[in-house]
Amino acid sequence: MDAAKTENLKSTETQKETPKIDELKQSLDVANSILTEYYNINKDIDYTGKRNTPKDYLDWVDKKTKIIMNSPKQKQFIDTLIKRGQVVWVEFGYNIGDEFSGRHPALVLKNGGRTLIVLPVTSKPPTERQLQSKTYVELGTVYNFESMRRWINILNITNVSIQRVDTKKIRGAVKGSDMDKISKAFSEYGLFKYTPQNK
Repeated sequence: MDAAKTENLKSTETQKETPKIDELKQSLDVANSILTEYYNINKDIDYTGKRNTPKDYLDWVDKKTKIIMNSPKQKQFIDTLIKRGQVVWVEFGYNIGDEFSGRHPALVLKNGGRTLIVLPVTSKPPTERQLQSKTYVELGTVYNFESMRRWINILNITNVSIQRVDTKKIRGAVKGSDMDKISKAFSEYGLFKYTPQNK
């Protein structure tokens, strides 16, 4: 292939790549614009002592971006290091409405390799009405964790990427009897119960 044809081929390839780069830059500009607008709307409001604040949201954007950027390095600890019945620290992030948010311990129900099925653990006591719903289970001892009362809500079961787990933090564990109580709660509430329709 002569030099002219080679140069034309390179020019064509560059033209094909340019729209992709332009689209990415356009998306970046839009994101910067909306985040700046979000900042301007909230910058003068006092959120002292409150949770899920605009600062928490912006911090999460930063943290989640770093998690994604570092994801290739974190795949080495996937597989069998996290087991059912363990309690690990999970970055649930900044979510919408009443969705579970923030950095919390979570009880592992299943390790799927690159994802975990977990139940977030909270030290906030449920109300009497919440207890009557039969969706809350109080855990016994969480080994390796500070001694305090803790609960899970079976309706908060969720699937998370293993990259959300803080592997540097010590892991806890619960007794098999606690896992049995949770299984019983799922069964009694009928969360995963399937009743065939009459044909």
